[in-house]
Amino acid sequence: MDPADAARTPSPDHPPTRRLGIPHLHQGTAPPPTAVPLYRYGVLDRFRPLRTRGSAPMHWVLAPAGAAVVAAEAGIAVRDLHYRHEHAMGIAHSLLLAHTVGINEWFTALTTTPGSGQVLTWWSETRCRQLWGDLARPDAYGRYTHTGTVLDFFLEYDLGSITLSTVANKLAGYAELARSTGIITPVLLWVPTSRREISARQALLDIWRTLPDPTAVPVATAAADRLDPAFAHPSPADRVWLPLDEPSTGRVALHQLTAAWPHLAPPPVPTDEPVPPAASGPAALPAPAPQPPNGEGEPS
Repeated sequence: MDPADAARTPSPDHPPTRRLGIPHLHQGTAPPPTAVPLYRYGVLDRFRPLRTRGSAPMHWVLAPAGAAVVAAEAGIAVRDLHYRHEHAMGIAHSLLLAHTVGINEWFTALTTTPGSGQVLTWWSETRCRQLWGDLARPDAYGRYTHTGTVLDFFLEYDLGSITLSTVANKLAGYAELARSTGIITPVLLWVPTSRREISARQALLDIWRTLPDPTAVPVATAAADRLDPAFAHPSPADRVWLPLDEPSTGRVALHQLTAAWPHLAPPPVPTDEPVPPAASGPAALPAPAPQPPNGEGEPS
């Protein structure tokens, strides 16, 4: 089990580990009522990351009894999950924690915001790496639908901790992936501030213009500080996205990006089959629906 996945907000394709209780970006809340009883029964464990100021929300990860449940549901042995409790708790001290939680909050906000459309597919960085890691390594892959439009995308989630040239150089891999698969999938870059977005767009343009076929790698950018704090439910679905090649269109909502790239073909039908794992890797579980469960425990 990848320790980077050990603290997940409802992450659909890596159910063994989750961080619970963050319905919107940058807003921690109390855990759902089921979390504490599951903790007492040993299904979940928890930790609170150290902060220099204030206190962080509780993070929830899979405990040994929970790993046994996940394995039993999948019809495999616990050892095939490569689950180790010390690794699950080790994410508390990982440099990847903020990045992993940030991606999960991003998708959770997109999934749970009322009236913002529907997330049909959400694949984690681990699943993306298993599928496309030899060419491209997105932080996540998603499929989003709203008012009849469907948008497939790769997410690049930036915390400002790596150089923008490193981010921009990933476009070459996306270009090769599009060439080898014949499928054009937009790349969405989410950065923390508008100031960084300006610099990121220039770095991206410098690389994007040198690609063999720039139109095969549509790119759009947005910054977290562009979300309107007056909104009851700020979300990545909001009117914060700016296409890289058509900035004159102005900021658009997430579902409106398809109009900026009329050459996009209808997205292919995704498969629900498990990703074949590497010989030394954990068993790959099928991706459940990315929607929150309803009262009967089924996707709503």
